[in-house]
Amino acid sequence: MSEREKNSLKVGLIGCGSMGSELARAVQRGEGGPTKIIGLFDEYAPGRNALAEELGRNQEPAPVEADTVAELIGLTGMQLIVECASQAAVTAHAEAVLTAGKSMLVMSSGALVSADFMRKVMSAAEASGASIYVPSGAVGGIDALRASKALLEEVTIVSTKKPIALSGAPGFAKWENVDITEPTVIFEGSAAEAVGLFPANVNVAATVSMAGIGPDATDVKIVADPDSPGNVHEIHAVGRAGKFSFRFENIPHETNPKTSFLAVLAAIETLRSISEPGIRIGT
Repeated sequence: MSEREKNSLKVGLIGCGSMGSELARAVQRGEGGPTKIIGLFDEYAPGRNALAEELGRNQEPAPVEADTVAELIGLTGMQLIVECASQAAVTAHAEAVLTAGKSMLVMSSGALVSADFMRKVMSAAEASGASIYVPSGAVGGIDALRASKALLEEVTIVSTKKPIALSGAPGFAKWENVDITEPTVIFEGSAAEAVGLFPANVNVAATVSMAGIGPDATDVKIVADPDSPGNVHEIHAVGRAGKFSFRFENIPHETNPKTSFLAVLAAIETLRSISEPGIRIGT
């Protein structure tokens, strides 16, 4: 075993779907810095089995297939749990992960919008010394929002996606059988409201709101557009430090159109920044 492998960050993965699998492959290629996935958990056993088998072809020993999150947390040497599953998975498992002293990288950031839940996980993290990492996801500009949050007066995010990318969300239910032929506003409200109605679609809004003026004060508009060039996010912020506008036209993930490929890349880069010593750019 090389020194790099001995000193690598030991990671467990919750969620072995398209995003989790993409992240795991990138880690194995070395793109996440000195990081090694030592365990996997997914309630869908066939998906978990397939990913473990794939990773095991190039890794010795192969990642352990945990039957429960408790087993995953308890694996020898485990340091960080990466969630690539859902808001429900974060709600169900984050407190236990952090209480056990394991840090957690959360991709389904919408779960953290609940003030009560955030207090619980922050209390668990503070008591154990663990950390919670939230990648920037499918947008940039997070550094600017964080740096100026005390001076911000309003933040708006407009997310435009093809109807298929919104299908299945509770907030899209009345539109499921509608032939949408032009840009159509599906939702207008706060980030706090949006994350419950579109749990797999607006983690970007959750992250933007937490970086800036909070979920209740951040305005969100969701648009369904059959001709959208991809998953498009426009962020506008106004405050005493100035005006900021950001626009991102993201390529949807090829096997999961609800999310953008950039969201996976952001998680990989977050892993690299956690595991790799040296200069860190940004706040």
